[in-house]
Amino acid sequence: MFPKKILSLTTSSLVAMVLLAGCDKLAAYNHWQAGDIKPDVAALPYGPEARQVLDLYLPDTSMQPAPLLVWFYGGSWDSGDRAKYAFIARRFTELGYAVAIPDYRLVPDVRFPAFIEDGASALAQMKDYAGQNPDQIRDVPFLLAGHSAGAYNAVHMVADPNYLQPVGLDADDIAGIIGLSGPYDFYPYDVAATQNAFGDTPARDSQPVEMDLAHMPPLLLITGTRDHTVLPRNSRRLAELAPEAELVEVPDTGHAGTLIALGFYLTTDNAVLGPVKQFLRDTLPTGVATASN
Repeated sequence: MFPKKILSLTTSSLVAMVLLAGCDKLAAYNHWQAGDIKPDVAALPYGPEARQVLDLYLPDTSMQPAPLLVWFYGGSWDSGDRAKYAFIARRFTELGYAVAIPDYRLVPDVRFPAFIEDGASALAQMKDYAGQNPDQIRDVPFLLAGHSAGAYNAVHMVADPNYLQPVGLDADDIAGIIGLSGPYDFYPYDVAATQNAFGDTPARDSQPVEMDLAHMPPLLLITGTRDHTVLPRNSRRLAELAPEAELVEVPDTGHAGTLIALGFYLTTDNAVLGPVKQFLRDTLPTGVATASN
């Protein structure tokens, strides 16, 4: 028999490898982890384009009105589907949070900064929704969270005030940001994904680490020490520059590992989930004591 710790690591590593093989595998993983959970509000528009929609999941009515967490998924800015992240919604709604998961426009139909602008527009829509439905969702501040390219989107739209200001928001409307395996310091663009998404955009316009970060809310930056897709130095560098940032480096964990750590069966990793729960309690608590908390 394998020791329990080794068995757990092997299972998580195998699942991570499967996820990296393609988005169809992510759909299977999502169904395994989330079951038949459905959004309470599906395909809520935040703009006129087909991909400018979001799904909203609400916690149990006993936990409402709930603080809102907006999740931005990764996919190299050229792929992604909000429906495949219901397991993320399940995780955070069980902790007492409302969860919005927006789709956003993708490469090659758009390039930077369109996907950042979409994220800001989604936040503005949720502010409007909260104002119209105060029995379901608390108004700002909101939490942002994301994995990989989604973590970049969440951080960048706050780091550069040119995105929140046009939609009537600012950094004070964001309670905190959770970034899992995010790229924040990747200039020059030396891989196809960044070349296709950013073209000849100057570093001063695309790199969070090149910006004045004095206004940033608290950050939780989690990276795996075996991440060869987005190197851990991205999180380390941002943590050095941001005024209030916690850096967590998870041993023996690759790029997908920080994402599947938020799952429920076999892949749960408290090295990720523990700091996430603590960050939530510290930055925007639900005000409701639950077994999951």
